[in-house]
Amino acid sequence: MNLDEITTGPFTSLSDLIDLGESLVDQWEPVDPPDTIAAWAFRGQPKAYGTLVPSFQRIFTTKKSVGAAEIIEHDLIQTFREHYAKLAGRTPDMPQPEVICEGYDLRCLSVMQHYGVPTRLLDWTGDFWVAVYFACAGHPTDDAELWYYDRTIFQDQTLADPALACLAAPHVDGVVPVQESGILFQRGNSLLAELDFQLTPRMRQQMAHHTACSDIFADHGPLLRTLDASGDRLRRVLIAKSCKEKALRFLEEQMETTASTIFPDVEGLGRFLQWHLETLVTTIL
Repeated sequence: MNLDEITTGPFTSLSDLIDLGESLVDQWEPVDPPDTIAAWAFRGQPKAYGTLVPSFQRIFTTKKSVGAAEIIEHDLIQTFREHYAKLAGRTPDMPQPEVICEGYDLRCLSVMQHYGVPTRLLDWTGDFWVAVYFACAGHPTDDAELWYYDRTIFQDQTLADPALACLAAPHVDGVVPVQESGILFQRGNSLLAELDFQLTPRMRQQMAHHTACSDIFADHGPLLRTLDASGDRLRRVLIAKSCKEKALRFLEEQMETTASTIFPDVEGLGRFLQWHLETLVTTIL
C-alpha cells in the first residue's frame, strides 16, 4: 500500500480539523437500502505509525509464530471466560457469560478488549472528534495520525455472506445471537470483517466497533485498501504535534469531549490514566 496516495497533512491548525469533520458530514449520502446512510469509521493514533496493527501483535517483538499466537489467543479466551463468569463486580449492563461462550469467540474478544486485554481486534469509532481525542491525548512530542474509511466498503462482503453480516449486528439483550463465522480459523486468506456488537457501555458511548482479520498478524490498512474499489474511501490524515494541545482544548471547551465522557466507567478511567501518565512523563521529564 502506497501511503502517499491516501495521506494528507500534516494539519497544523485546528481549523483544518474542523473543516475536515464538516466535509465528511456533508459527504454522507443515501445508499442501499434507502433508509440507511454511508457512515465513516475513524481511528486516531497518537504517533504516525503508518500501519493499522492491533495491540496483540506488539507482544511478539522478536518472533512472530502464527501457530504460537493462535494457541496463546485461544488460552486467553478460555481463561477470560472462566474468570468473567465468576466475576463478582460485573455490572448489570455488561453482557451475560452465555453471550461470550463457545461459538462466540469474536464477542469474547470484544469484551476482552473492553478490559484492556490485547487482542487481534482493531478499535474504530463513528465519532470524528472521539478519534481526534485518541490521536491527540498521548505522545505530545510526536505527530499523530487519523485514519478513516467509508463503512459501505464492507457492504458487498456482508450481502454475500450472512455469517459475516451477523457480525455487524448490534447485540440485543435477551436474544441469542447467531453462531459466529469461523473467521478465527481461516488462516491464510486474510479475510477482514467488521464487528459491531455494541456489547459494553463504553462501546455504545464511543460509537465504537472493531475490525478483525483471519490473519492474526495482519496490518488492517492494506486490507481496507483492497476493499476500497473506488480508491477514495480509505484516508489517512497526519496531525502535527503542535496541533495536539489546541485540539484537546477545543474538544473540552466546545465539544464537551473529555476523558470523563469517553470513558464512562472505572476500568476506562484507569486506562485513560495510564495514557495520561505517559503524557506527563514525556512532557515533564
